[in-house]
This record gives sequence, C-alpha cells and structure tokens, in this order.
Amino acid sequence: MSTWIDLRRQFGDRYRMRHEDAQHGKHARTEDPWLIVIVCRNGHIGPWGGTMLVACTDRSGPVAKRLKSLPFAQVAQDGDDGVNVLFDVAHFDKVAQIMRPLRKYCVSKKEAYRRPERVAKYQFSTAQY
Repeated sequence: MSTWIDLRRQFGDRYRMRHEDAQHGKHARTEDPWLIVIVCRNGHIGPWGGTMLVACTDRSGPVAKRLKSLPFAQVAQDGDDGVNVLFDVAHFDKVAQIMRPLRKYCVSKKEAYRRPERVAKYQFSTAQY
C-alpha cells in the first residue's frame, strides 16, 4: 500500500480543506483521504504519493507560469485550462505563496468568550402570548 502526506493532519489546523467527491466505483461518496485537497485562491493542492504533493491551477496564465518556473517543480500536466505541478512537501511554503491557500477561520479565546454577550440581542426570544 502506498503512503502519502495526510493533509488534514499536517495542514488542517491552518488551511481550509475540501473533499473531492468520487462519482463512481466502490468508494463513491466516501471519506477517502486521497481526495482531500487544500482550497487555494488559484486552484488547489492535493496529495500525490510519498512526500510529493500536486498543485493544480484553475487556469493558465501568470500563476501557472510561476509554478512551472520553480526549480524543484515537475510539470505533470500542462493544459489550456491550467497546470498540474508536482513538488516535495518540503517546498510547501514556496508553492503556497503562489497558490495562496485559504486560511481557516479561527476565533481567539478572547473573542470566543465575548461572543455570547455580543450576539445575545440577536437571538430568538420565547413567544409572548
């Protein structure tokens, strides 16, 4: 069995994740770790195998050109609708600067403590008959 980078374990506390749906086969609509990707402004980043990740752009253009020009990147697919580039997880920060992954929404402890009193006036009250 092949191993891969567990994106949820390594990056799940910082970035938004999405589950790519399998449309057919015995694993359709299941929580398959191979189908978890990091959502980015310029596409997504997913597991490839071993210590390799793949960055997939949504379109060709300046972002795709910047990814292809990275010295450590290997182009897996180059099409009219974007590029898929392989890279080692050690270079994640450099690729993330280009792909711009969406950060998770995190509430500080101070904000979480203040939230109930701040939203209390917007909560439903019991009906008055």
